Amino acid sequence: MKEFIKNKKVTYNLMSFTGFKALILFSSLAESPKSYKEICEIFYNHPYLREKISIDTVRVYINSLKSIGCVVKRVRGEDKVSRYTILAHPFELKITDEQKQSILKLFKNIVKNIEIDDLIALEEFFEKIGVYIKNDDFVNEVKNISLIKGIDKELLKDLLDCCDKKQQIVINYESPSSGNKDIELIADKISITNGKIYLYGTGFEYMQYGSFLVSRINKINEIKLNADTKLKLNEIKVKYEVFQSNIEPKENERIIEQTDEKTVIEVSTSNIFMLKQKLLEYGPLCRIIEPDEFKNEFIAILKDMKAGYYCE
Repeated sequence: MKEFIKNKKVTYNLMSFTGFKALILFSSLAESPKSYKEICEIFYNHPYLREKISIDTVRVYINSLKSIGCVVKRVRGEDKVSRYTILAHPFELKITDEQKQSILKLFKNIVKNIEIDDLIALEEFFEKIGVYIKNDDFVNEVKNISLIKGIDKELLKDLLDCCDKKQQIVINYESPSSGNKDIELIADKISITNGKIYLYGTGFEYMQYGSFLVSRINKINEIKLNADTKLKLNEIKVKYEVFQSNIEPKENERIIEQTDEKTVIEVSTSNIFMLKQKLLEYGPLCRIIEPDEFKNEFIAILKDMKAGYYCE
């Protein structure tokens, strides 16, 4: 102790090598089962040890681990080699089934309104602590709840990076209507809509802003270094009213009039399909004011929907 207070350094003389070696063995067996030969190599190659140990010495360290509550067993693998493995130890994080269900319920509510990068970080956090949790199903159940299920996490990270840099990219996409195809777009953002993850961006095929289900994106074929900065979209302005007063305008919208009974909004968009989908979600609470061409197209959709309920 005097030497440590004086020099502020841990030296050979200050170390309990029996305890230190037991910790080295514990760390090694916690990673994976080890044979006597593999344990010897670890001790011999360790920068602070550099020594050969006998099988009797290994047993001493194993008994030390057992004395603090570790369950150590020797098993024979498919290669007929006996290995020591730790089945349980007092440092495990234990959660009850009730605690697990509470965590899963909280996570299920969080994923509905979380940013994608936060969702990735949270899932990776669960993966890390899952190694230490004495509950085999915990991490798998988290993954089943997560919206990232079935999505390549590294691809998702790359797409997020492209969105941050507003890069012009070419993605390989499984379109539900036209099958596998390459789509060129300027990546804008990734967000959660109706419980699914979408990539939003300006597509070159139809010269409009659109969304692409991330689970249908196979890969990024190309990231173009010289982006087309002169891209001109075919935008349309639509004025509509919603019979509610608590409407929050989106990025491409502005409120023209707002009373206790209704809100009049003007929206500029290049994606007519997405706008129609949004207006349909309002149901009878929405009425299109102008332009007439768009209003007539929308009325035709409503008539087709009505006819579908009366067909035999």
